Amino acid sequence: MKHYVYRSVLCAMVFAFAIKTSAQELRSSYFMKTSTFRHQLNPALADQAYFGLLFGNTNIATRGNIGLSNFVYKLDNNSDYDLTTFMSPEVSADEFLGKLHDKNRISVNVNYNLLSVGFKGFRGVNVIEINMKSNTALSLPYELFEFMKKTGEKEHYSFKNLGAKSLNYLEVGFGHSHKISNNLTIGGKLKVLSGIAYAKFDVDYLDLTLNEDVWTINGNTKFSAAVMKSKFKYDDDPDPDTTDSSRGDKVIGMDDVGFGTPGFGLALDLGFTYKVASIDGLTVSGALTDFGRITWKNTNTASSKGTWEFDGFNNPIYATGEDTGDNKIGDQLEALGDDLKKVFSVYDDGQKNESSSLAATLSLAAEYEMPFYHKLSAGILFTKRFDGIFSSHQTTLACNYRPLKFVEASLDISSTSEGLTFGGMLSLYTKGFNLFVGSDSFLGKVSKEYIPLHNGNANLAFGINFPL
Repeated sequence: MKHYVYRSVLCAMVFAFAIKTSAQELRSSYFMKTSTFRHQLNPALADQAYFGLLFGNTNIATRGNIGLSNFVYKLDNNSDYDLTTFMSPEVSADEFLGKLHDKNRISVNVNYNLLSVGFKGFRGVNVIEINMKSNTALSLPYELFEFMKKTGEKEHYSFKNLGAKSLNYLEVGFGHSHKISNNLTIGGKLKVLSGIAYAKFDVDYLDLTLNEDVWTINGNTKFSAAVMKSKFKYDDDPDPDTTDSSRGDKVIGMDDVGFGTPGFGLALDLGFTYKVASIDGLTVSGALTDFGRITWKNTNTASSKGTWEFDGFNNPIYATGEDTGDNKIGDQLEALGDDLKKVFSVYDDGQKNESSSLAATLSLAAEYEMPFYHKLSAGILFTKRFDGIFSSHQTTLACNYRPLKFVEASLDISSTSEGLTFGGMLSLYTKGFNLFVGSDSFLGKVSKEYIPLHNGNANLAFGINFPL
């Protein structure tokens, strides 16, 4: 956990950070009648009895408009280190900055189902489920990288829309869907949340001004963390040129991590489906999910408000481009992280209770069953996630085909905040057994470690369940 604040930011830039946030559900499954877990998108879609244990639903997804190739480059030489960061003089500023956006964002989502049971009763269909969810999001402005790569070409920089957030929790849900009439079905789900780990890094503002050979930083940065049972780790040998002793201990990470669940919260899902009476085959639906929050006890807090100094990104490990024997890619990233922690300095503010909202998601959809062939339908789904600077939206067009009772497939195309994606799902559904595999974004070109190279949009979901 050492250097958690700064290395997590840096590692996220190169897709090597720990998986994290409000969890991702498979939107390709929304219109599929054999999907047992589409009630996670809309509780009114719970319509069957089933049982799932450990392998019922596993969903891992990344989303973003940047990739590994934005920050790590291959050198064309015969040295012992053939990979370098964007900070190397071998990488031109125009080449690096030309591939970035005004807002560079990446998120990683995990939704793992431990237990899920659907059963009929109380004049409807009921669901009891236990999920582990993890969601981490990162937003980095273009100006930050311009400052890092072109330090000294301008005398003033200003940052905004910069932050990181990680939310990890256990969820126990109790859902019920109820058919009001032949056309209208409503559903709801109450979720009890047990928080495992939480971290949030906010930059309210950060202004940097060159004063001779030193950058004067005027900013307001805040960091909060509740990672099981843990405390801050402090800098035992602070740099007197960048440290203000009047502000207390300088934070460099987390330490003494032990098992615990420091958070507790509640969340609510609400949804409906309606078969339009005047248009045969048309169904409209909508839902609001993950409307809730978690309160974290004894949250470690830190901040830095005022002015401090920074002498620039000039570490020879990554700044010279020469093979010094200790500048392999890992060494370069570590040195870059050491410089970043000087830019985003934070000091201990003590512990307090703090609450965090889940990323509430609004879903609106319409599906039309083809009158000339009832095994084929088309649907459109709009989703909007409300999460501050990490908010996103997605519009999906899907084609769904069920040629046989035990086979159903879907293909879709989506326009998202991070670009255009293609996805789909295949479900095999027989009496007593259901296997599905799907993706909202098919995996593109990856590194040998399976890290997306050109953008962060990748997703894989699979599961085995037993219809009752």
